Amino acid sequence: MFTAQLCLAACAHERELPVPDPGRIQRYTTDVKYQSDILGMQMKYSVLLPKDYMTDKTKRYPVVYMLHGYGDNNNSWNGNWLHANSVIETLEAAGLPDMIYVFPEGFTSYYSNFYTGKFNYMDMFVEELVPLIDKTYRTIADRQHRSITGYSMGGFGAMVLPEKHPELFLCSAPLSMSFRTDKQYMTESQSGWDGQWGSIFGGKGEAMYGRLTPYYKEHCPFYQFTPENREKLSAVKWFLTCGDDEEQLLIANDSLHVLLRDNGYEHEFRVADGAHTSTYWMAALKEVLPMFAYYMDGGARWEGIDRALPSVPTVQFDTDGTLKSDEFKVDGKGTGLFFVYEDSDEAIAKEAMALAHKPNSTYDYIYLPCNLSVKTLAEWVEHYSGKFTLEKLQVIGFGTAAVDISKNIDKFTTCYIVEGNFGPLSAFDSDKRYVFVQTDNGPYYRENAELYKKCKALGARFEYRVIKGYDDHRSNVLKLMETITQHFIY
Repeated sequence: MFTAQLCLAACAHERELPVPDPGRIQRYTTDVKYQSDILGMQMKYSVLLPKDYMTDKTKRYPVVYMLHGYGDNNNSWNGNWLHANSVIETLEAAGLPDMIYVFPEGFTSYYSNFYTGKFNYMDMFVEELVPLIDKTYRTIADRQHRSITGYSMGGFGAMVLPEKHPELFLCSAPLSMSFRTDKQYMTESQSGWDGQWGSIFGGKGEAMYGRLTPYYKEHCPFYQFTPENREKLSAVKWFLTCGDDEEQLLIANDSLHVLLRDNGYEHEFRVADGAHTSTYWMAALKEVLPMFAYYMDGGARWEGIDRALPSVPTVQFDTDGTLKSDEFKVDGKGTGLFFVYEDSDEAIAKEAMALAHKPNSTYDYIYLPCNLSVKTLAEWVEHYSGKFTLEKLQVIGFGTAAVDISKNIDKFTTCYIVEGNFGPLSAFDSDKRYVFVQTDNGPYYRENAELYKKCKALGARFEYRVIKGYDDHRSNVLKLMETITQHFIY
């Protein structure tokens, strides 16, 4: 699951080791205080050290900075709701290399300098906190061994700090990053804008375009991830994730993913089931921390934590190409699941049908192949409805064949789109269920992002997933079908 332990040989420029204070430094230490000259106040951080830190006093470690959300503090990652220390210990038991974890106090600063110049939090972080950590603990004090993550407001910090200082961080993983599109900012309530954003980035008391100040644009990812900045910002390994039940944040995060794809930035993007919750962020750490360890150990390309393709079972198709579950009775009532594809995807569609088939299942499915190079979808529906007694009709579409589904959506109760282009939509039926799954390197990332927004706007029942992509279409479809069969088809 993980690479071998990090090679932590001391660098040529190794400094004198700090003297540990046995009375103060323990594995998890909270509320370590230090004086910030930049902010003119006392600051705090908490720190989680490797298990052998106090016994092996010559070993050095990479560092992960973990930023908290709005209204939380430096102890929140390991508080009543979040249990990062437990996740880390579980991952360590499975082979995660040892790292130092630093939890800074961030207040409600969004980890940025205020436009007024009166509270320069980012300067403090860069010029005081990072050097202090490197002086106090046995870190490997270089960019190659320094990563950052955070949830909500901390996700914005995990984005904006490497965005403004890519010379400091190798990896960044914003979790449910709290930020907005321009349109969202312009229409946000006055109290919401003034309280969280206007006081930091300017435009307090303003509405609409008055909120999009030059200082805001200097920090907003939508204005920084340009083709002109690609060489500089691509030095950072970016990982974004957000739950599909988020209200506004997925729109912003998904839109950023589209921009990154459009402008040629390599990055990881995930959308899983969940909302703005500790459960979602703890689950995300299970991939984020191994990715950090991999790259800080010199890895070239992250392949994810679960790259094994599902095993395609051997099944016996009927002479007409259909495949029945054990419970499907021709003379009874069952569910017809239409697999819609074109000639080039025929072999993949058959594998998808085999993956969906569940031996000894109590569900009465019949899987119906629909090659659009032979008949239109409407003709296939008529053909199979005349041949079998179908109580409900569901449909799954692949690639460009999915466009035909939107033209016949009234015929189906559930619609699945696998790495496909669903086509334009004018309305959703509230009685229907929509499931859209794609890989983060898939060809229809723009279309699926717009489809998600349409679902949100119309109040449709939907599930949206984005998973790690392979380099070939077949592998992507099989992994996506694995997601569908495990969680949705019933």
